[in-house]
Amino acid sequence: MEHLTHAKQEIFDLYIRLIHQQEQQETVMKERISAEMKKMEREFGAELKLNMSDIHTISCIGDHEPINVTSISEKMGFSKATVSRITAKLTEKGLVSKTQLSDNKKEIYFRLSHKGRSIHHLHQREHEKIEQRFKRFLSRYSADEILFARALFRDLLTADFLADTEKT
Repeated sequence: MEHLTHAKQEIFDLYIRLIHQQEQQETVMKERISAEMKKMEREFGAELKLNMSDIHTISCIGDHEPINVTSISEKMGFSKATVSRITAKLTEKGLVSKTQLSDNKKEIYFRLSHKGRSIHHLHQREHEKIEQRFKRFLSRYSADEILFARALFRDLLTADFLADTEKT
């Protein structure tokens, strides 16, 4: 029983290390994208000053255009107010354009501009590299281990370790 308690503690410690490592890797990804974005800024003749939420919003729009605030909010897990603020910033910078569908003049939809599409492609390339490396990493595990890991990650995504009560 003590062995199991120790194993649980070790898993928790590794989980915390993984979170910290993810933060560090996000910083590295920002730096890579930032270097490419500096080149784009020179090409576009304007400073972009985008954060990762801006870049992920561009990616979401590029993956699903035309798309409205509600759909972006649902897909990204952001509030509608946050999406509205980000899309206003992206529109102002000329990365996104607003459109209306011919059958619905009330709803505003977003599409990427040429500049926005360039950023979207850059982001996609970075994600594809990460995905390839991750899948190569997973190849060291058996099918049963991969299925267990999938179940574990699904459960981790729905767990709220900060809540006072436990979800079951």
